[in-house]
Amino acid sequence: MNPSLNNPQGPPRLLEGAVLLFWGGVTGHPVVGLICALLAEGRSWTDLRWNFGEQGFVRAWYLAFLLGLLTLLWIWLQGTSQILLFDVLVWMPVYLLPVLLAQNYAIEPSMPLNTFSLIARRKMLIDRRAGRRVEPMQIHIGYSYLCLVMVAAGLSRIDELAFFVGMIFLASCALTFASPLRRLRPFGIGIALLFTAVLGAMSSIGLKALWMSLDSVFGNPPGSYTAGDQSQTAIGHLGEIKQSKRIRWRVRDTEAGGPRLFREAVYNHYTGGHWWHRPVPERGGRAQDGRPRNRDEEPGGAELDKREGDYEPLWDRELSNGLLQFAFENAEFDRDPGIRRKLIVKGKVDTKTPLPLPPATQRLAGFQVTGGGVDANSLGTVRLENPDHGVVAFDVFSGGRPLYEALPDPKLDLQVPLAERIPGRLNAAEEWIPDPERRGIRDLCDEWGLRGLRAPEAIRMIEERFFGKDFAYSIFPGHRSGGGKSWAVSRFLSETKVGHCEYFATAAVLLLREAGIPARYCVGYSGQEKSKDGEWLLRGSHAHAWCRVWHGSMPPDEIPDGTDPASYGRWLDFDATTPRWLDYEGSGLPWSRHLLDWWQKMREDFLVWRTLPGNTGMVNWFIIVVMGILLAYLMVRLWGRRTRRLKKVGGITRGAAVRTPLHDLARLAERWLGPRSESKAFTEWILGLGRLLPAMESDLRRAVSYHWKARFDPIGLAPREEGQFEELCRGLRNQIRRAQREK
Repeated sequence: MNPSLNNPQGPPRLLEGAVLLFWGGVTGHPVVGLICALLAEGRSWTDLRWNFGEQGFVRAWYLAFLLGLLTLLWIWLQGTSQILLFDVLVWMPVYLLPVLLAQNYAIEPSMPLNTFSLIARRKMLIDRRAGRRVEPMQIHIGYSYLCLVMVAAGLSRIDELAFFVGMIFLASCALTFASPLRRLRPFGIGIALLFTAVLGAMSSIGLKALWMSLDSVFGNPPGSYTAGDQSQTAIGHLGEIKQSKRIRWRVRDTEAGGPRLFREAVYNHYTGGHWWHRPVPERGGRAQDGRPRNRDEEPGGAELDKREGDYEPLWDRELSNGLLQFAFENAEFDRDPGIRRKLIVKGKVDTKTPLPLPPATQRLAGFQVTGGGVDANSLGTVRLENPDHGVVAFDVFSGGRPLYEALPDPKLDLQVPLAERIPGRLNAAEEWIPDPERRGIRDLCDEWGLRGLRAPEAIRMIEERFFGKDFAYSIFPGHRSGGGKSWAVSRFLSETKVGHCEYFATAAVLLLREAGIPARYCVGYSGQEKSKDGEWLLRGSHAHAWCRVWHGSMPPDEIPDGTDPASYGRWLDFDATTPRWLDYEGSGLPWSRHLLDWWQKMREDFLVWRTLPGNTGMVNWFIIVVMGILLAYLMVRLWGRRTRRLKKVGGITRGAAVRTPLHDLARLAERWLGPRSESKAFTEWILGLGRLLPAMESDLRRAVSYHWKARFDPIGLAPREEGQFEELCRGLRNQIRRAQREK
């Protein structure tokens, strides 16, 4: 066996710095990567070294472990990530840096493997006290640290090609210049590089798949999926609809008897179990608040571009505390907020998060959105574009005329899919062939007598049907027969008559549209649970769907100048789901859920408090002061224990004296012996303690022998002897202190 493989070797010069710079570049933290690289490579530019010993390495590991816990706590308190594990692992190079620096600046060429195991260290101490010989395995963590840095860099969501190019280059440097492998032939190095590239690709693909799977589970928990442009319903799906009991939003109403439906998004186009937002062309050329709008659909262009173009920012104004407020009309800022009903909303947000609002919202206040704002589309969906933090708390002022919603469109708001209106199939000639065995929306609308009715009358007829005994609520849809989701709503109305809120709301919208009454589909939350302090707790299980129905006449294509669009009618909520659905969702929660709720509230409230403009600076200064004190303490301790790296001059090893654990007893010895004169050797002086304290003379002489060997023996102390030396000095320190107290 090659003897060089028995001795742990560190990475070649500059490799650690290059890998840390690479990590900083691909993760978007170049300054942090540069600082870490300079600290790691500083060993080559200075001869300062420290005799850490076993305890020193353990303390470095404890410090790294503490920094890792603080990183986990900080990221968790930030509340910006759904997958904490990946964000914590990305910062591994930083909080593991103390262990690497202890290795790089230590006199010892390696550290014991049991440094990282409390159980192994305890066993070693027990064996040594029993007189058994223990020689822990020695390792050099340089290459292990580099592997962890590459893993952390691979977790970054950057261009994969750039990552692989950098990884292969760094791996080539490691294989070429690392002493155990540099003698390999070029062919062998090429095979090793190919293996490294394949292994790296497989690892990257695996990490990406893991991230995607975790993001699908934690990124959009059940019961919380809401997007401003699409609602992927469970219509036509089999199996139980599982709803999360986790709190999504908290709403505090300052007055009694407030709204219980908090709308997040509105949709106007239905097909195959999906509801979509399609922009509604503006009528009359101007909006209700007098601002010119550009919401007319242009020919061509992608649907996504049209939807994004349908969102327009709200009016904004800065508050005295530096936060922003938004309104649907500029004149709203000058009105007394006391005339409006005030609600306080708190919850977790992300980019383009739809906000749960009552229908008559006029103004929103209390946002931190440096790079974005609040915007709304033509259907009345209001979303937060780019929040500065993962949790928001804002005020909602509602009352008067409802927030802006486009007037009904004779095409979009009366659309009924052909497969639902007349169930059937397409033949080879692309002709629709009705299925005589199935009844569609058209037949049911005629049977229920909805045609020709005004909106209030049609709603009353639908309520009589849905709220009666014929229809039942269930979160477990029954058997799905042929046709899939194409006519799932018609089958619900005429055959199964069992479904959840998405079935009831979609069926009501399609029935009203078939009757000539414009209607839209809404999603949000139904307030069913209030905490003891008066907050509505909107959980995933409270996610709900209902309708917006137009009460009035259909406006003309061109509204005459000076005519108030509100004179044609207004949009009102209609919850078509049977009230019995509350019995299925219920409010009974296990004790563990109450504990998790309390913890979630504390975390969100703290994050909201911490991110306020007046508190952010205070928190940052507190962190800076604490870190500064810790850093100063470490610098003082390290500076007092420093030594110099031995150098060879003319074949003779010379350098500053090595500091040993015996030197740490000097201050205690001065209390008994007085200050040491420069003419007296340190060992001669400290042996005087043996004459004053005879009980410790034998241990003191053993310590002096270790001291001489550590300083003057070219081989130095073995790892086992280092541990015994440190333990012996600790015992001497305790004996001196005990004698001082007895004196």
